[in-house]
Amino acid sequence: MIKHHVSRLRRIAGIPSGLALAALATFYLLVNAVTYESAQVGGAAAVWGVTALSMAATGLLFARWQRSVAPALQPALDQPGSLRLGQRRGVVVLVGLDSAEPGTTFLRLLETASRIEYLALIATPQTELRAVVPTMITRLLPRSGRTVPASRIRVWDQNSAESLASVEQSISEAIAWMTRHGLHPSEIVVDASKGRRSMQFGALIAADHLMVELQYLAADWHQLDNRPRAGSEEFSVVREHWRTVGPGAEPLNA
Repeated sequence: MIKHHVSRLRRIAGIPSGLALAALATFYLLVNAVTYESAQVGGAAAVWGVTALSMAATGLLFARWQRSVAPALQPALDQPGSLRLGQRRGVVVLVGLDSAEPGTTFLRLLETASRIEYLALIATPQTELRAVVPTMITRLLPRSGRTVPASRIRVWDQNSAESLASVEQSISEAIAWMTRHGLHPSEIVVDASKGRRSMQFGALIAADHLMVELQYLAADWHQLDNRPRAGSEEFSVVREHWRTVGPGAEPLNA
């Protein structure tokens, strides 16, 4: 625990280990020298006076440091992705090799999408070899408590993980399938939390062209621990096209 806190302080200050140790030793010697000199000159009263002055100066410096560091520690997510996801009726999901693992993004997505009626899965032959899609449908979907009829679930599983064009076409077909069933573009979202980078770019191009919003699961970055902040995961919309979600939604640029 002590090592962890020391590491955090070093990361803030950007001080190498040897220099930090030398600075600590110097500070210790300086404190002892000032205490000894104060005792020689003014006795116990002088020692306590110097101590009080040092504590006040330390408190002031700490307060200034806290004000400078605090903004970097505050949550930064401000996109209402999770709130909007709860209103979506159709979800298009990029499937990754780990999409069927416990605690994965897909389960969180289903738990948040309380009004989901249509589900499209954009997969690759590699995910099919690992039976990722069947596991998502037969295990994770029931576990989430959501019910989506089999007739409203479609899978595009012949996409190349390295091909931007094939994923773009599959995403476009999935969105067209949902709109044919009466869904407004604002009621559809493409989730790009998983998949290769080329798949995500293809999804972004297709979604943006059809005025459908794209989201991913994001988290605040803890600047001191240099890792995602625990419990801060939220779905974030990459680019908003609509003011609200629903058949009467107005575009933002209207």
